[in-house]
Amino acid sequence: MIRILMLEDDPLISKLVGSYLSHHFTIDCVENLKDANNYLDQLHYDVILLDRNIDGEDVGMNLISKIKEKNSQTGIIVISAYDTISDKIAGLNLGADDYLDKPFDNEELLARINALARRHQTSPVIDVDGLICDMEKKSLIYEDQQILLSKKESDLFFTLLSKISQVVSKDELLDALYLNPQNISSNTIDATIKNIRKKLPVQIIKTIKTRGYIIEKIQ
Repeated sequence: MIRILMLEDDPLISKLVGSYLSHHFTIDCVENLKDANNYLDQLHYDVILLDRNIDGEDVGMNLISKIKEKNSQTGIIVISAYDTISDKIAGLNLGADDYLDKPFDNEELLARINALARRHQTSPVIDVDGLICDMEKKSLIYEDQQILLSKKESDLFFTLLSKISQVVSKDELLDALYLNPQNISSNTIDATIKNIRKKLPVQIIKTIKTRGYIIEKIQ
């Protein structure tokens, strides 16, 4: 599931757009720079929607470099009433992937998010230390032998793999795997990870203490 962060200080726009996009993606909406930084420090996002003018200050552009430094594959769409050519060029030069003028149509925004997410997709087949992982078929092959995981184990493993080289928190995994994550203990993630490790011929899932889990690329 694509995860989106939206920085928008107009509560009505935030509510309406956030509600619309929540039918298609996992989305977090924040209204100020402090909250945006907190979310960016704690979670991984596939696409980020940035309003430039927050509380009368042009702050959205300042986040672009931080986002790209953390993960160059994160897509950024600047959404702004600053619609001159020079404004758009400035945003794109800083690292934004797209620029959408206000007011905008929700369906156009949805189409742009999907296009951006496809552009930043990882390869459908990934080789991690000899383990051949097919993202589309959700299959694992090691030395010509298929590795079988349960449905929940497979969902968790490929969620981690989709964010390869990034630490994924237990809360993020719970959100991705369960409809009502608030009712599921984080120990469930630990137990599922333990079962996956027993089945994998190579130990590629690492625990990052107090932060979560990561599958690292093998150079």
